[in-house]
Amino acid sequence: MLTDDERHLVTAGLLRVVALATSPRQTLVVALHETLQERLGEGEPRVLVERAVDLCLEDGYRQDPPALVHLLQTLLVALDPEVERIASRLREPPPELDDPFDAVVLVSKLPFLDRQSTRAALRQFLQRTPLQPVVVVNGPAHGKTFTGDFVDHVLSPWPKVRHCRVHLEERQGGSTGPAELASDLVATMGGSPASAPPANTNLDRWVQDLVNWALSVANASDCSWWFVLDGFNAEELRPDTQLLIAKLAKSLTTGVARERHRLVLTDFDRTVLPLQPGLIAVETTAPIPRASVATAVAQVLSRAPAPVDPAPVLERVLRDLGDPVSDLRELGLRLTDLIASVGEPLPARPGPP
Repeated sequence: MLTDDERHLVTAGLLRVVALATSPRQTLVVALHETLQERLGEGEPRVLVERAVDLCLEDGYRQDPPALVHLLQTLLVALDPEVERIASRLREPPPELDDPFDAVVLVSKLPFLDRQSTRAALRQFLQRTPLQPVVVVNGPAHGKTFTGDFVDHVLSPWPKVRHCRVHLEERQGGSTGPAELASDLVATMGGSPASAPPANTNLDRWVQDLVNWALSVANASDCSWWFVLDGFNAEELRPDTQLLIAKLAKSLTTGVARERHRLVLTDFDRTVLPLQPGLIAVETTAPIPRASVATAVAQVLSRAPAPVDPAPVLERVLRDLGDPVSDLRELGLRLTDLIASVGEPLPARPGPP
């Protein structure tokens, strides 16, 4: 629902507000939708803010207004015109495509072009035992950032399949060890971080205990979980945290976990995973050809209230970007503006069978 820049703006603003409150946690609880309040947990203001935003993103458009819009309206919109613009964009969910895996415009009203390998691999995730339960997406930074939004989009009609998304901000790697990552996963799934297994002098055994703990919480849920870990790249990743991700990936290839849960890694070195290559679906994001942008523009404009000639709009979107487009960040911004200006570009889609 949010771009990386929007998320940074929102979390920074919320942190400024709650850090000054007598009770940061209670301030956030009041601003959350009632269905999310009990899942906030405990922690310092930064942790609570990140958790609150994650809960709202996970909830998506299940509430009216969306939980994230409610949070922003309660605490931040009056203080920041840019946040008001974000909340306005998110207030009404767009109608959706018949097949969410073919979407060019996501439920968050963000564009998602090409990426056919990612679409195909994630579609296979819905099988009981997919051949590749792990997906790794690498490439230019902006090309990867919408992967989590795409996961949110394709799961929106599947109430029994949810995503557990942990995003590692730049320069947070040193403070995010295996215990912190496992606790984030458990908290996102509604478990209690206080129930973490105690540290063990045997690092390998302790990390496996942390993985078992996270998966036990996932297995106790009535949902299947797609774990989405973003930003755990070689520059940020601690060796012990890398070990946890490797063990988590391995655990998802056997037993009950193989049938119920999946793993998506973005900006991650797949060679450290202890899996046969055939168990990992890999995509490297690439520049977007003009033809794909033209298809997206035509699809968006086809839902405009009145007919619009796509040719000048396409030229405006692609101005100075070349063919293929390598500046995916700028392309994303231009297409997002186009989607917002047109309104609701997509037809309704039915729920899952």
